[in-house]
Amino acid sequence: MKTLKSLLIALCALLATACSKNPEEQGAVTAILNQIPLGYDANGVWTGANDAQAQVSYLNMIFSHSYVADWNSWNGFVASRSSDTADHSDGNWLDHQYSAITGGGLSGTGTPYLIAYWNSSELLDEATTVTPSCYVAYGNQGALFQPLSAFVTNSSYAFYAMAAGTAWSKKFEAGDYLKLLAYGITADGTITGPAECFLANYEDEYSLPVSNWTYFNMESLGVVKMLFFRMESSDSGKWGMNTPAYFAIDRMAIMPKQP
Repeated sequence: MKTLKSLLIALCALLATACSKNPEEQGAVTAILNQIPLGYDANGVWTGANDAQAQVSYLNMIFSHSYVADWNSWNGFVASRSSDTADHSDGNWLDHQYSAITGGGLSGTGTPYLIAYWNSSELLDEATTVTPSCYVAYGNQGALFQPLSAFVTNSSYAFYAMAAGTAWSKKFEAGDYLKLLAYGITADGTITGPAECFLANYEDEYSLPVSNWTYFNMESLGVVKMLFFRMESSDSGKWGMNTPAYFAIDRMAIMPKQP
C-alpha cells in the first residue's frame, strides 16, 4: 500500500512538472491560424497572397510576406487551407504551390497553415544588412523574443519534386537530404544557430520525404529580435538549391521578452 501511495505521489509530481512546462501557462504566444481572421479564395489560398502590403500576424507575431507584381513573384509566408495533395507534375506546379502535403494544418484536413517560399539566392552573412525573405518578428520595433518551436512539413510541390524529380531538380536517392534551418539575430546583431530539422533524409533508396507534421525545437537560438529560415539541399548548384525552396509551418511558438 505504501508503495502504491509513493507511486501516486511521484506520478502527481511528474504531471505537475509537465503542466508547468506548458508554453501557454508561461506566457508564450503560439500562432494558431484558425484564430486569425483571414480571407481565402475558392482554392483555399489567402486573398492577400498577391498584395505587397499584406502580412500575416498573430498577437504581434509577424510573418514576413513580399510580392512583386511586375514579376508575379513572392517570398516569405502565405496562409493556406488548401487540402490539395495531388501530384501536379504533369502540369504547372506554380498553379498549385500553396499546398502542404498533409492537406491541412495540425487542426486537420482543410484547416489553415502557412506555406513559405525562401529566396535561395540569399547569403547568410548578409542577414543583418539585407532583410531575410522568410522571417518572424515580434512587434514593429524589433522587440525581443525567445523562439520556442513549430511544426513543419513539406509543401506538395517539394514533396513530389524530391520523390520523382522534375525538369530542374533530381529525384532523391540514397544520401540525399533537405533541411530547414532556423537562425536568430540578437539585439546586438549577432547571428545565432542554426537549429535544424530534416524535411527529407534519404538514408537508403527506399526513403521518402517527410509527409507529416514534424516538431521543430528552436530554443537553442536564444533571445533574438528576428527569427529567420533558410534551407539546405543535397541537390544544389551554382545558383543555389535545385529542390523547390518551399516548406509548410504551423503553430509557431515564441516567448516575448521584456526590454
